[in-house]
Amino acid sequence: MDEILTSTAMGISEFKQNPNAAVKAADDLPFAVLTNNRPSFYVMSPRMFDYITEKLWDAQMTSTILAEIKAHESGEIKGIPVTIEELRRESRLVQPRVSAKRKKSVAQTRSRRSK
Repeated sequence: MDEILTSTAMGISEFKQNPNAAVKAADDLPFAVLTNNRPSFYVMSPRMFDYITEKLWDAQMTSTILAEIKAHESGEIKGIPVTIEELRRESRLVQPRVSAKRKKSVAQTRSRRSK
């Protein structure tokens, strides 16, 4: 038997009837969809996916960032002084390409978080 890596699961037939309702009912928690009582796939909300992606990025980048800080403190790397205004101006010049659908999703997630 396969291990189910979530505390919640539902059958494929129930999931196929209304996938959006299933995701909403899960309340941002991931859940397994079972076929013949075995996990077929896992589902999570976009909000949970964003959260997990951010945590993975943090985990991957922490060692790199700490190494850069250590190198800077030891004098191996020389810093370049910048002002907050320069950083803001630069960040406006380099905007990631995001689809309209993704922008809408991010805006909705942010509005839900602020409530």
